[in-house]
Amino acid sequence: MASQSLISLDDECSPPSAKVSPSRSSAQFGSLLDTPCILLPFTPAPSSRTTAERVPEPVIKSLSAGMLSPILQSAPARVRTTLAPNTTCSMTVSSVSHLPLSPVSPKSTAGLLNSPVPDTLPKPLISQPPVFSPVFSTPLCNSPPEAPAVDSVPSPVATASSAHALITSREAPSSFASVIKLQSTSKDPPEEPLGPPLIPRQYQLDMYEKALLENVIAVMDTGSGKTLVAAMLIKEMIRREEDNHKSPSEKKLPFFVVANIPLVRQQADAIRRYCGATVAEISGAGHHGKLPTAVWHRLADEFQVVVVTAQILLDALRQGYWNMTRINVLVFDECHHARKTHPYCLIMNEFYHNTPQNLKKGLPRIFGMTASLTTETGLKLDHSARELQRLMDCQVYTVSSESLQDHVERPQQIVMMHNPPPKYNPTQLTHLLREFCRFEAGLLSIMNNTPTLLSQLGPWCVDQIWRLAVEHTNPTDSQKVSVGASELLAKAKTDVSAWAFPVPALADEHLTPKVQKLIQILRVTARLFKDEFCGIIFVQRRDTAAALTLLLQEYEPFREIFRVQVLAGHTDNKDPVLRMSFKDQSTVINKFRDGEYNLLVSTCVAEEGLDIQPCNIVICFDPVATTTSYVQSRGRARKTNSRYFMQQERHPDERVRNLEDTSLMRLHRGEQIMRDWCSKQDLGSLRNNAHVHESTPAGVSHLERFYRVPSTQALLTLDAAIPLLNQFCIKFAQDEYSEWKPVYDVFPSGSSWSCILTLPPNAGIREVQSDRTPTKDMARMHAAFKACEVLHKAGALDDHLEPFSKNVLTEDDSEVTTPIFKPDQTNPYPHNLPSFWNDGLPKKPVGFRKVFLCTVALKDTSAYALRYQPMYLITAKRLPFSKHSFNVYVRGEVHNMTLAVSEEPLVLSSKRLDLLRQYTLVLLKRITGKKVECLDDMPFMLAPISDADLFDPVIDWREVQMGQSLEAKPMASNVQTEEALKELVVVVKKEHPCDYFILNVVKHTLNDIIPAARFKKEVDEWVASHEGTMQGPTFKQFFEWKLKVACNNDKDTILQVQQIYHFRNHLQPELSMPHQKAPTLAPLSACLQSTVSAHVLRIAQLVPSVICDLDELLLVQEVRQKLRLQTSIKLDILQEALTTSSLNRDYNYERLELLGDVFLKFSSTIRLYIVNATMAEGELHQQRTKIISNAALREHALRLELFRYVANCKFQRTSWTPVKMVMDGKSRDEQQQHLLSNKTLSDFVESTMGAALVSKGVEAAFVCAKALGIPFSEFHVWADFKRVHSKLTQDSGGDDYRIAKSEAFKDRLHGLESLLRYTFEHPSLAQEAMTHHSAATHQDTCDYQRLEFLGDAVLDYLIVWHYYQKYPDAPPGAITLIKDASVNNQILGAMAVAWGLSGLLIHMSEPLAGEIQRVIATIEAIKENSDKGQLEAEYWVDLKMPKVLSDIVESMLGAVFVDCGFNVARVTQVFEHLVWPFLEKHVNLDNIVIHPMKALTEYLQMVQGCSDSRMEQVGETREGEEGGETGKGEEESREPVVKPSMLRRLGLGREGHRDLPALTYRFVVHGNVVASRGGEQREEVRKQVAMEALWRLKTEPGLLETLCSCPKRKKQGRGTMLDKYRQAHSMVSQMD
Repeated sequence: MASQSLISLDDECSPPSAKVSPSRSSAQFGSLLDTPCILLPFTPAPSSRTTAERVPEPVIKSLSAGMLSPILQSAPARVRTTLAPNTTCSMTVSSVSHLPLSPVSPKSTAGLLNSPVPDTLPKPLISQPPVFSPVFSTPLCNSPPEAPAVDSVPSPVATASSAHALITSREAPSSFASVIKLQSTSKDPPEEPLGPPLIPRQYQLDMYEKALLENVIAVMDTGSGKTLVAAMLIKEMIRREEDNHKSPSEKKLPFFVVANIPLVRQQADAIRRYCGATVAEISGAGHHGKLPTAVWHRLADEFQVVVVTAQILLDALRQGYWNMTRINVLVFDECHHARKTHPYCLIMNEFYHNTPQNLKKGLPRIFGMTASLTTETGLKLDHSARELQRLMDCQVYTVSSESLQDHVERPQQIVMMHNPPPKYNPTQLTHLLREFCRFEAGLLSIMNNTPTLLSQLGPWCVDQIWRLAVEHTNPTDSQKVSVGASELLAKAKTDVSAWAFPVPALADEHLTPKVQKLIQILRVTARLFKDEFCGIIFVQRRDTAAALTLLLQEYEPFREIFRVQVLAGHTDNKDPVLRMSFKDQSTVINKFRDGEYNLLVSTCVAEEGLDIQPCNIVICFDPVATTTSYVQSRGRARKTNSRYFMQQERHPDERVRNLEDTSLMRLHRGEQIMRDWCSKQDLGSLRNNAHVHESTPAGVSHLERFYRVPSTQALLTLDAAIPLLNQFCIKFAQDEYSEWKPVYDVFPSGSSWSCILTLPPNAGIREVQSDRTPTKDMARMHAAFKACEVLHKAGALDDHLEPFSKNVLTEDDSEVTTPIFKPDQTNPYPHNLPSFWNDGLPKKPVGFRKVFLCTVALKDTSAYALRYQPMYLITAKRLPFSKHSFNVYVRGEVHNMTLAVSEEPLVLSSKRLDLLRQYTLVLLKRITGKKVECLDDMPFMLAPISDADLFDPVIDWREVQMGQSLEAKPMASNVQTEEALKELVVVVKKEHPCDYFILNVVKHTLNDIIPAARFKKEVDEWVASHEGTMQGPTFKQFFEWKLKVACNNDKDTILQVQQIYHFRNHLQPELSMPHQKAPTLAPLSACLQSTVSAHVLRIAQLVPSVICDLDELLLVQEVRQKLRLQTSIKLDILQEALTTSSLNRDYNYERLELLGDVFLKFSSTIRLYIVNATMAEGELHQQRTKIISNAALREHALRLELFRYVANCKFQRTSWTPVKMVMDGKSRDEQQQHLLSNKTLSDFVESTMGAALVSKGVEAAFVCAKALGIPFSEFHVWADFKRVHSKLTQDSGGDDYRIAKSEAFKDRLHGLESLLRYTFEHPSLAQEAMTHHSAATHQDTCDYQRLEFLGDAVLDYLIVWHYYQKYPDAPPGAITLIKDASVNNQILGAMAVAWGLSGLLIHMSEPLAGEIQRVIATIEAIKENSDKGQLEAEYWVDLKMPKVLSDIVESMLGAVFVDCGFNVARVTQVFEHLVWPFLEKHVNLDNIVIHPMKALTEYLQMVQGCSDSRMEQVGETREGEEGGETGKGEEESREPVVKPSMLRRLGLGREGHRDLPALTYRFVVHGNVVASRGGEQREEVRKQVAMEALWRLKTEPGLLETLCSCPKRKKQGRGTMLDKYRQAHSMVSQMD
């Protein structure tokens, strides 16, 4: 091990040519820097290491097998079986004294100063490589304590993630368990040797034994293996818990608590490696510190260990999701943080020490880990350490330096002195930017710190900080500045981008002596360690870290030596210079570990906890403030022969300088005093004094007042009150122009202090006054505590003391436990047969019977009109409708089929019923070509209608009698006219006779030659079969050859006939023109007359389609009766609502679903607005989402079994079978199955409401919504909205309050009423609608956010309803497009400006006023520059509108709607007066402007049939992915070692990277980049990329064919939804 030395070096470094080897002495190292050297040695370490891990003897200590149980549990089974029960095993360990430690006499300062100076450094130690077990692939070595070993091989893992929380479980073989070398005293030797394993060191085992017996704080150096001890303790607790066989609800878990988010994954990986346990990782990353309750519910079921951030655990304990008695061991990483209000301290105070006496036996074991117990020295150290012991209820144990010297490398410690800086004047760039800094808080802070930065870094670095800060300030991102300020910022960015930054040089004009000294140290140490160089520079400030990183990257001599990157703590995007996310941190650390970076410039974030690569150079650029920072930063220099530099400024007075003590010496003395304190304590008395039950820990006084919720045991304390109240206020609407926070007004009250707390107007309570307290802070805490208590009792905080209430919905609680909704997932569901057919016509009727008639009629209106004789559909009971019509498709044309039900029944005799039964079976057999039977009652019968009496149609019994058989008969002699012949169905005498319709009578004789021009098919057929014949035959020759009949009558009639096919599906347009054989010729004498007339057979061919539609209609009637909606929904509209698009009918549910969707949002919003009078917009939106979510609607559909009644089963000609009938031996299944997706089920609920809305209006739709299960428990009819709201308002005294506050609003009120042409009954509603958040508190009134929430739903409903009526043929996609174009921030903002609403807005924000004026000026400029001097089309598309303008349009409509008592007709009048004319003028489907991204997606998916395309951000990990994994197509974009995108996001980079855009997006088709753009604004960049991609795909021939291989491309050319509408609309217009 290297000796521990303090070296003080003056400045003036050696020339660059000097070379040195790692074995040089410290004096020689000093000579390299051309400085005198003072060596201050510590106790030297031995020159060689005792390899404890490989020494088989002597056996230092014998342990029973039971003491090693946590270790043996993880060993392989074949190792464990080598120990017989109750045997003794021996372990080879290093010779280290166990704890408690005996006092060690440290060297005094005088001894240090008087020690001799050695001539050379001790010989560098050889680092022993990791030892690998033959069983496991994990390196068997003692890793650094806070993390896995740096040079270890990652263990294979299996990951399971939650959709809501950052929680993962990974399985890995235990590492530490497999490295135990056991010397069994039993006779049976091990099966095979395991090789030389690594073992836990003796001091680790001693610490582990102590931790098993009592609560322990382990004070151990960085690199000494604290985490391994914690893992052994956790493993033992897991074993004990498993032995108890407790249920998950009683199971206790070990909790490993860390201080920050990056440490969660790091320590979890270490626990997996050491314990082989399933570990849950819980942090607030991505959840804004708030985790779903499901995270806590699943812990005991799925995990063995929990690694969690302290704040998340504190919140879980406070909210009652977990409790202290369900934790068996609580490990605190870096427990020295447990001071004041740190979460560590609050966890112990509020939940460990505050545990009721009867539950104290169930408290967990405490194990704290730290490298430095406290930052204090002297008497303060004793007090601080004792307070930590009392707080943690622990005994402190440490490890002596002698015990660690063989295991933990200590660096040489060197103080580098430098001259004071010269006096610098502000740089020219600083003067240039001074004017703008007053508008930007971030830049103003830099301006204020400029003197300090100049004295620490120098002019060159200060200018670099300015460059980064200005580049990170974006004028379009921030709307908090005025128009003038935005212009100044744009000018500043232009000036900085054009500024000529010089190349850095080692001169005082550029850099301070301190920075020059840093460069000199790096230059020498780089030659010392060469390719093995690995270092960290610690600084105090983020801007210093950024500037030094840029300097070291730009400095020419270092470009080929150092690969530099910055590391800093996580911040939001408001930091003016350096912004770093957790992901950025992880990326930098991983690359540093892998060697891609070899030098980090870091803030204190790298001092402790993070798994940082051991270094051979650590430089403290800024003074080290505390002993803790000193110990932690020094611990990063753990490589052999490493160096630890501390820079210190030389005092200008030489006399003072000679007496000056270096900061390094002071810090070292502080460390030694701390270790002496840990070693010299009287442990017995200390333990008694520290026992928590006999002493009061620091901070417990705040628990004098607490509030506990009995149902959940959630706890409210004074410390928790203010953060909880802040979180509660976040839910109220805030924007970039305002922010609502609790206002604390503290005032003296005698010798005490009191506080009046004011909450936002919508909070439900306005003011709370605290009790008198001794301090101002306590007064604030008491006021916040009282407010939280009141809010909980009022229901604003739930029983977990969370701001968003979970029990708002009384009828929809199932949504909380609804599984994750997968919209495309399909499931089989049963499909009903209509119960109407259960009552059939008897098989053997007796006497007379009443039957009911339904007339089936179709009128052929085509150019080639054919006669379709109406037919009766006879049923046993009356069909449940009077008239029903639908479209059928015949010969490619659409016709209307009508079903008319007779009011009165018809009485028929049994004989005639028998005739009709047989007639129906024969007719069905004729049209299906199958054997048809009915073994039971007939569901229906068919009967032709006689046309003898058009005014009183009756059954054509002659036709019925004739149709009793399929046997054809000779042609009747009286049928001679062409009209009479066309009414016949004939059968040509052939071997396989078929039915034919007679199309025409050919005006030729049999002896005439067949005209080739008219009958080309027949002539070609003859010529092809008669070789050598060039002339066509006569009709007689052709018939004798083709039909094999004798044509003896030369006057025989020649017929052109068409073969009759079996029935088709006439409900679908695609199948309306099936392929048919061409007509053929036949003589009348060769024909037989069929037993059915042509006009009857034509209508009979449509009967299967009629029955199919009738089945659907009957099921719709059943569900209408089930829901009791007979008077609310028209039957045919409900049929449309329950028909899927897969049937390809000329109607489906989609248009009605769109209408129902907006109605559901509309009605649910009204209800939530009324019953939650104090609920803010954010919470209202959350509750509405629960109601209208697809998952919730699907549950309603499943509960009502809507799947049984929907039309989703396709009409199959080959398998169609009527109910109760048998065709070719097959009957129709009574229980059919069909597939429906989750999304389709939820859509049916909305389409049903849409059907009610179209049928009878909002009142009927509301009744329908209640019938479907939408929660409206307080309301029964639409009028109840007004009744309930009026009652609630009167009960709260709301009207009087509002009227009193409306006097000052009269001028604005008059202008608003004139604009709306509406007079407010409650003027305060108008005031509320026009009040912005920034003025609400000052005006002592509510802001517009709740009315805006309501008005948004009103506007959506009215716009969709009007477009639904305006475009009756438009598909839902087209309506959605125009609706999106009509309701967005830009167009609503344009409306507000056009109507002058911006002048009526009440606000107190200068930036908002500036933004409004900017928009008004921009619109005026557009108008002036237009050709016609008018605003045309969608002029607002490219404008950046403040959301406030669109909000007040919606809040205005909301105010009118509430004021008129939720009268839809009245608010519609205002809409049609104000909004609709604006839309009519500027927005329509003919010139709608579609967002490029939507147009691109629709073009690829709908027109081209490509399904593999996406927009992605370059260099970003996809949502939900961790680490460096990339999605498909992203691997090729990985950049080299120094990623420009990373540097840009950090605000860093060399010259070549400065101009890279902050954001880069690309559009990818099948992994191939089609377009890519960069810029500052996300939406603008995406828009540009989409436009470029769309242009390339449409203009470059063959591009998409080259890129896309989707099978759906075979169906390309279908056109977009909008194109389809425009084409159809154009065709209709031409027809008109």
